Amino acid sequence: MVDLDHLKQQVERRSKLYREDMDGWLHKVEDKQREMEEIQSKLNELKIHGFHLSNLNDRHQLNKRVIENLNAVNIIKEIGNACPESIRAILSEIEIGKPRAFSPADIMIITSHLSESNIIRSDLFGKVYKGKFHNGKQVSVKVLVNKDVSQEIFMSEVTTLSNTSHRHLTKLYGYCFEHSIIALVYEYMENGSFAEILFQNPHTVEWDKCYGIAIKTAKAIAYLHEGCDNQIIHHDIKASNVLLDNKFSPKVADFGVAKLIKDGRSHLTLTRTRGTPGYAAPEMWILSSRITCACDVYSFGMMLFEILGMRKHFQKGEVWFPQHVWNKFESGQLDDIIEECGISEKNKIKARTLALVALWCAQFKPRVRPSMSVVVQMLEMRIPVKNPPTNPFIK
Repeated sequence: MVDLDHLKQQVERRSKLYREDMDGWLHKVEDKQREMEEIQSKLNELKIHGFHLSNLNDRHQLNKRVIENLNAVNIIKEIGNACPESIRAILSEIEIGKPRAFSPADIMIITSHLSESNIIRSDLFGKVYKGKFHNGKQVSVKVLVNKDVSQEIFMSEVTTLSNTSHRHLTKLYGYCFEHSIIALVYEYMENGSFAEILFQNPHTVEWDKCYGIAIKTAKAIAYLHEGCDNQIIHHDIKASNVLLDNKFSPKVADFGVAKLIKDGRSHLTLTRTRGTPGYAAPEMWILSSRITCACDVYSFGMMLFEILGMRKHFQKGEVWFPQHVWNKFESGQLDDIIEECGISEKNKIKARTLALVALWCAQFKPRVRPSMSVVVQMLEMRIPVKNPPTNPFIK
């Protein structure tokens, strides 16, 4: 506590120059000092009464709190020793595209001490915070839940992002992999995820614009499959993993379960299930199955169905939408479903094309699905879209 008191005095002097960065830190120090004083008082009281079985549980709880607070104080000291200049110094590395290894102190400063008001979204893997560097540049910080992250998968994501370069993939600025915090620092996407447009505000963007988002997303996935030195399977393509910038241009994000396929290998053997139910290809739920890039094609097809209907492709109590589209196609009534979805006459050709491509992507057998580069050509109408060969939803 003596070291912390000394550091607090230094930070109080520094905060005159960097008040915005250091005010929150000073409040945390004061709270921690009060808690440590309370623990010390209770320990002194136990010493006076001596050791008894009756106070054994109290001693155990106090020892537990002491350990927790010592860990917290170590983090506080690290943050206190960090200074805004250290954030400024990393910008030169970021500008040349080299991901930076951030310290926990850096992450705390960037996110205003993981302020709840800065949470953009959360899922089973953790929370995404809106943050900023000291020069005002906005970023997204994905703080992952430790128990859900292995170092292998985490470093795979870092390696994947740092070795890819495409206008429709999110840019990684840096990462932190420490005992106290695991995080990824990305570029900030002003308009959130594509899922928010499709499912919450379907009239914010015209349908024709959503069709364009589908093409650009397909190009990014095709790049992962065919344009990298090491072929990359995303494993979790869905609208919530497509982010939109200030011009509503998409970027594919969240490579947390991505794997690299080394040269000369066209498949992976699945040892555990991945992906999101409702989007994951059928073969992804069979252990020891051969997983290829075709699983991403299937997931992309599910997203196309959602663009067609501007809604989730599965709704409780309703006929599964992809099956509904196939039924209409099989009976020669595909235009009826386009009208049901409220798509205007000027977009009818694109909607028909999108529906047919979705049915191709959703084929049960992986080898029947087209490659993503062919999907791009079909959506751009550079090659004709033939009728799907079979009902996609029958084995």
